[in-house]
Amino acid sequence: MIRLLLLHFCQWCNNSWFGHAIRDSTWLFPFVEIFHLIGLGILGGTVLILNFRLMRLAFRNESTPELAAELRPWMLGSLLVMFVSGFLLFSTEAVKMYGNWGFQLKMLFLLLAILYTFTIHRRVTLADDGHRFGSAVRIPVAIVSILLWSGVGLGGRALGYITTSVSSVSMLLR
Repeated sequence: MIRLLLLHFCQWCNNSWFGHAIRDSTWLFPFVEIFHLIGLGILGGTVLILNFRLMRLAFRNESTPELAAELRPWMLGSLLVMFVSGFLLFSTEAVKMYGNWGFQLKMLFLLLAILYTFTIHRRVTLADDGHRFGSAVRIPVAIVSILLWSGVGLGGRALGYITTSVSSVSMLLR
């Protein structure tokens, strides 16, 4: 039932006016992708800066909670840009993405990375006043964060190498 609903959503995206407009335009897809990649660069930078601080590899003179507060608008803004641009890019080949294991992997890592970032990672980052958590907590938290966000990027990169035909998607539902 859920698979069928997801497929119908993907078909709706594929047939939407914005899906057609981006797919049929010579310049819209690369234009939207530029914003997606800029968002990716900013998000990746904020993730690395904050996690390097947690591991005490960089920004040692900065307070972790203050650094996190300074980076939060950049992180949230880049996530917003990536969600909007990613949805628009997805809408151009939504049915193909439905059956693409690289896309499924990317979405799984994205869900896990967001949940982790705004729960466990946030708690450790905001409480890292230099005394509450030792390296036995801070370093694994930072490494897991980097691995989860790297999984999102690698899943996204895999999309260019994994092909799924629309006909194979309909076979999945049988």
